[in-house]
Amino acid sequence: MTGFAGGPAVTETLESVLQGRVDIDPERVEQGLVKLVLMVVETLRQVIERQAIRRVEAGALTDEEIERLGLTLLRLEEKMAELRVQFNLSEADLSLKLRLPLGEL
Repeated sequence: MTGFAGGPAVTETLESVLQGRVDIDPERVEQGLVKLVLMVVETLRQVIERQAIRRVEAGALTDEEIERLGLTLLRLEEKMAELRVQFNLSEADLSLKLRLPLGEL
């Protein structure tokens, strides 16, 4: 990975995570691809959840918006749990530990 805006430390961390987590064996490429996609989705889910909490705490949402957002996040979390079971993955398999200014994801 070159030219990544996160700097060398982030690039090295990403490379080590991807090397350790993505299986590139042709016979198991589907499992590796599913794991990678679900890692990205889980990371985005966590970021969206944190942003939602900030907006709720700031009073930027109506009660109806809070209800819809909560329901949407709950459904997404349930779907992720279903997919983990379907593809025999644990929560730890989808955990992306990056040291970023916004904290661990």
